[in-house]
Amino acid sequence: MIRITQFVTLFVLATVAALGAEESGKQAIREEIKSVIEEGLYPGISILLIHKGEVIMREAHGVVNIETGEPFTVDQLCWLASTGKIFTATLMAKLVDEDVLTFDAPITQAFPEFVKIRLRENGAAPKRPVLLRHALSHTSGLPGNQWVKANEINEDDPKYAGYFFPKTPGEFIEGCINIGLAIEPETRMLYGRPIDLSACVAEKLTGKPFTQLMEEKVFAPLGLQHTTIRPTKAELEKLAPLYQSEEAGVFKPDNFGLEVAERQANRLSTAGGGVYSTLDNLGVLMQLHLNRGRHKGIQLIEAETLESLYEPQPGTNGRYGLAFQIMKSKINGESTLYNHPGYSGPVAWVDFERQLTGVLLMQSNTVGRGKHHQRIIDRIHEMIPAEANSAPQ
Repeated sequence: MIRITQFVTLFVLATVAALGAEESGKQAIREEIKSVIEEGLYPGISILLIHKGEVIMREAHGVVNIETGEPFTVDQLCWLASTGKIFTATLMAKLVDEDVLTFDAPITQAFPEFVKIRLRENGAAPKRPVLLRHALSHTSGLPGNQWVKANEINEDDPKYAGYFFPKTPGEFIEGCINIGLAIEPETRMLYGRPIDLSACVAEKLTGKPFTQLMEEKVFAPLGLQHTTIRPTKAELEKLAPLYQSEEAGVFKPDNFGLEVAERQANRLSTAGGGVYSTLDNLGVLMQLHLNRGRHKGIQLIEAETLESLYEPQPGTNGRYGLAFQIMKSKINGESTLYNHPGYSGPVAWVDFERQLTGVLLMQSNTVGRGKHHQRIIDRIHEMIPAEANSAPQ
């Protein structure tokens, strides 16, 4: 009896100590979030952490609207911008599972006319065909956002209208052919618009709009009732205002999220940044990945298919998979974060070594936001150690 009593006492003391350490870790995370907000580049930030299937943090700090002082809440609807690429990657994995497409399929399989695409430099045909995986990893060779700006491409040039302002997949394909390849496929990343090829391929092979596919294959099966590509007027009224901030304490309204919504209501939906969602809904998506494709006991997507999304792609210096960024951490053990940040401020990730899903939402296009993400994530890693042999094989 004495031994049992001693065991129970030691167990209780260890549990109390562990709970105390966890609460201390949470407080450190809160303080880091508050510190980032107080530096004046973000009005508000929300956080969701799911560790080993249990929600351990779900809270919001700061304000969502600078003019009204309305607090940022955990159920706030936000424009995800490029963080929405994770939804696109998930949809493509589902379509691969259903044998609708393959990541190694050439774009010409869906659009034979794509064979006419040429290199801008010399008019030569590319040495290798553009594949779907190239579109998802931004290594197709098509001009990306920064390349367009650096080379002073006029987006208003009528011959490029299909590339910059397509209404249909066919128009985008024609636009790609007209603008041509800036570099050979699979040589390096040109981040941005070319990922929309994946939406075009999906629409052509299924005969269904990208928005419908996303609803049927991703949103509905996961029960994401507060996630959309085409927000209604009522949803837009609840949308968190977006700001730009390049100087502490100075926030300028940014209407890009509203412009994307208007564009998608009338034109081709973007695979690269057209999702509007909430903290919890995004957490459900990330948990699907952490659970290797299982949701509520059902295998929605095969684990092997999802794992192919996390594999570093040629031309990305090991930093990008298929619509997933790849980051390493050596804090409190080594782990890999499969993630994606967005123009509007958010970031979401899965960390298999920590059995952790994380989401940070904020609505401010701030210079250096990656460093601010990292500061908060570092505090999270200090609280939760990495465990060996937990990553995808």
